[in-house]
Amino acid sequence: MASSEQPVTASNGVSEDPVVNGGGDQVDPPTPWLQYLVDSIQRRPPPSSAQMPVEKNAVYYNMNHKERGLALIFNHERFEPRLNLKPRSGTEHDCKNLENSLKNLGFEVHVYSDLTNTELMEIINRAADDNHKARDCFIVAVLSHGEHGILYARDSVYKPENLWTPFAADKCPTLAGKPKMFFIQACQGDKLDAGVTMLRATETDSGSHSYKIPVHSDFLIAYSTIPGYYSWRNTSKGSWFMQALCQELNDNGFVLDLLTILTFVNQRVAIDYESNTPDNATMHQQKQIPCITYMLTRLVKFTRKPHH
Repeated sequence: MASSEQPVTASNGVSEDPVVNGGGDQVDPPTPWLQYLVDSIQRRPPPSSAQMPVEKNAVYYNMNHKERGLALIFNHERFEPRLNLKPRSGTEHDCKNLENSLKNLGFEVHVYSDLTNTELMEIINRAADDNHKARDCFIVAVLSHGEHGILYARDSVYKPENLWTPFAADKCPTLAGKPKMFFIQACQGDKLDAGVTMLRATETDSGSHSYKIPVHSDFLIAYSTIPGYYSWRNTSKGSWFMQALCQELNDNGFVLDLLTILTFVNQRVAIDYESNTPDNATMHQQKQIPCITYMLTRLVKFTRKPHH
């Protein structure tokens, strides 16, 4: 297995080595673990209009803008001593591999290391205020410690929704109708997944001139693990999730749509990886499955730019 050679660690540092309209429609409440996501994008009157980046019923997002888009990577390795968090050994591999994979897809990548909460939010808000008119899409990646419902900056915790709230369609109109993707490598709790052994048994509407979209649409949020659980990181190769994500982007970034790519990322992490900490029986031979919140309304398929 891919993780059998080197010690791995849970990413939070605990074990360093191892809508109602008429006509009878009703509202169903969101599932509890997604309630924070719905609540986080505050409702306010949307702008009167935003430029339509693609036809109403297009199958694919428009990837023919002049630029691919910005990709911001927030890499956190070390934290202030008072937080009592261990350094995230191996995160430098994740950061460099992801940077290379995104550059290969045509993104303008910016890497930020060990930022404070204030510094991180300044970068996020500046990006939300930027003009993305000539760009296809937008990406944020966070590599850090985390617990259920929180992430760690260098000096304090923050809520994950702080990353994407500023990019809602009513707040960042030049990204309205464009895919906004967030990749988070962090623990979401301290539960372990021991796994189960499987045994082998004997159309386009070109006539549309305008349309309205929800302010919450066109987001994708991919977590390295499900709520409540550990996320594993190999100290010499990087995290399981980022290893799998970068490999799939490198192999299939221009071949498959993103949802299919992420399905294969899930497959790689779920099947090919298992923790190798024989000196700690509790943490040994544990499994992991990434978790995707998918609010995209079309398929994301990266096309090569003429200058690429």
